[in-house]
Amino acid sequence: MEYALMGLAAAYQHSRDPRYLAALEKGIRWLAAREEMSDPKWRGSWFYAYSATPPYDPLPTSPGDPAITDVRGVDATSALFVYLLYLHSTLSGSNTLAEEYETHARAALDFVLDRNQSAEGFFYSSWQKWASDGEWHLWPFRYTADQADVYLGMQAGWILYAETRYRDVAAHLRSQVPVAFFDSSRSRYALGLYEDGSFESALEDFNGIFPQGYLAWVFGEHPSNRAAFNWLTSCVQTDGSLVCYPGDPRFSLSVSLYAMSAIALGEQFPTRSADWLIENTFDEQDGGVRDTLDPNSEKYPNVAGFTVIAFLKIPTFPSSVMANKVYLPYLSR
Repeated sequence: MEYALMGLAAAYQHSRDPRYLAALEKGIRWLAAREEMSDPKWRGSWFYAYSATPPYDPLPTSPGDPAITDVRGVDATSALFVYLLYLHSTLSGSNTLAEEYETHARAALDFVLDRNQSAEGFFYSSWQKWASDGEWHLWPFRYTADQADVYLGMQAGWILYAETRYRDVAAHLRSQVPVAFFDSSRSRYALGLYEDGSFESALEDFNGIFPQGYLAWVFGEHPSNRAAFNWLTSCVQTDGSLVCYPGDPRFSLSVSLYAMSAIALGEQFPTRSADWLIENTFDEQDGGVRDTLDPNSEKYPNVAGFTVIAFLKIPTFPSSVMANKVYLPYLSR
C-alpha cells in the first residue's frame, strides 16, 4: 500500500491533479488509524495485513511457513509511513498533516530503532508469531531493500522534525548499505544478510531482483549501484523485457525498477523496455499493470505505483532538499 501511495505522490508531482494528492492524504490517514499507538510494546508498528472491509481488522498472515502464524512490526512499513508524510508535506506545500501526525511518525521511527535495529546499525525485517509457543519472535534477517526503505523514513523524519538521531541513522545507511549488502562475487546486491553476516543471493523470484534497481533509485550514484544497474542491463532481452534467471516469468517490476535506477544514475531512459511493459502487461481498460507476462497474472497496486514513478522519472528527494538549501518544513515551525 505504501509503495502504491508513493506512485500517487509521483502522479500528483507530475500532473498537479488534486485527486492524486487527496488520495495520498486519504491513504496516510487510513494507515495512521491502523498504527498501534496504545500497546507500549508495539507502539509505532503495524500488522502485516488488514481486512479490506470495515472495521479493517488485522488478518493473520503467514509467509508460507506453517510454523509461523502471523507477522507484524515490519521495519519498512513503519519507516515508509514517515516518508509518505514527507511527500505530502512537500507536494502540498503545507506542514499541516505532518504536524497532525508527528506523534505517530516519531513512534513509527522509534519503534524501528528500538525493536528492529541490529548491532551494526542495519535493520531486521519483522516479528513473527510462532505456532509452537504463540509468542512473537524477531526474525533476524536483514533485507537489502528494507535498508533503503528505512533510510527514506529516517531522512524524512530528519527533514520534517529536525531529529538528529534520525539524520545520523539515515547517513549511516546511505554510506554503509551499498557496501555491506553488495555481493561482489555476483556483481549485484544480495537479497539480504543472515544473522551470521552471510549473503542470501537467491533469485528464484522477484525479491532478489528488486534491490538491484531500488537501491540506485534511493541512494543514487555509487559503484555498487552502477554494478547492479549493469547487471540489470545484462538481463534485457531483444524485446525489452528482463529475464534475470532461468524460468523468470518476466516481471513488470523488473522493467520499472530498471527504469528508476537509470533515472537515478543519469542513464538513458530504457524506452524499449518501457514499450514492452505498455504493450504486454499494461491493461488499458483499468490502468492496472499485470505482475508478469502471463495474461492471467495478478495486478498489484504497488506495481502500478512503481510504474508511475518510473515512467514519470520521479526521484526520491529533490536535490535541493538533500543539500538542505530550500524547503526544510521544520524551519517554518
